[in-house]
Amino acid sequence: MHTTSFSEGTVLMPWNPGPHHRHAGPVFVSVTDFLAGSEEDVREIYTTGMELGRTWPVMQGAVGLWLWGRPSEFRGGSISVWESERDMRRFVRWPVHTEIVKAWRGRVGIGVDSWHAEQFEADAILTRAGDTIERPHGRAA
Repeated sequence: MHTTSFSEGTVLMPWNPGPHHRHAGPVFVSVTDFLAGSEEDVREIYTTGMELGRTWPVMQGAVGLWLWGRPSEFRGGSISVWESERDMRRFVRWPVHTEIVKAWRGRVGIGVDSWHAEQFEADAILTRAGDTIERPHGRAA
């Protein structure tokens, strides 16, 4: 069991290992936090996130990922771990991902935090991600 600072009402999906889940060196971590405007939008975001999660095992440089949600707040997102920031940026430029971003631009608030870690330590990553998720979320302009 991981020790985290997630508050009650936060759903953390199980760890989804990527093709580089045995990576032992430094990693890059990215936390995304989406704020939807309606229950219908949040359901669609969760569905899209789960579909993207199915492609995870083939993502170049992907160490692994957790999806998280706060249904009562219409929020959710991911905690993704990569071999490098370059690998994460490759995913961000992936045509499937860019189409999703275009479709949701202006419809949701987005918060992001990212950092380099000396190695993959699940508890440390989840603790820092929990601190990020606990911060108040403002709607993006």
